[in-house]
Amino acid sequence: MKYKKIILAVVLFILLGISYYIVANSKYELSEKYRDFPVPISAQLTKENENNSVYEWSMSSDENGIPISYRLIIWVNGWEKVVREGTLTIYEKDEVQIHLSSDRDEIIIGR
Repeated sequence: MKYKKIILAVVLFILLGISYYIVANSKYELSEKYRDFPVPISAQLTKENENNSVYEWSMSSDENGIPISYRLIIWVNGWEKVVREGTLTIYEKDEVQIHLSSDRDEIIIGR
């Protein structure tokens, strides 16, 4: 009886994790410009040049950075956090670096 409860708890935990990932993954798309780096679907592109793109995104914060769901999707897509200084985080994958800066209601993605 005790083992059934433990197995049930583990199965529920796994199902909740999978559900969270599916919901989080549906909120991001991979950017061709930035070598398949995830970009929030709800973010609105406000400025763009050759090296970076500025997005208006209400989930971003200068104090708290980006949401954990965004960090999870970045990690799942193979990007590794290399450096974090203030609001700037540098991610790397296959020797390509992407700079992600989070500010109040805005993110900047660049090379």
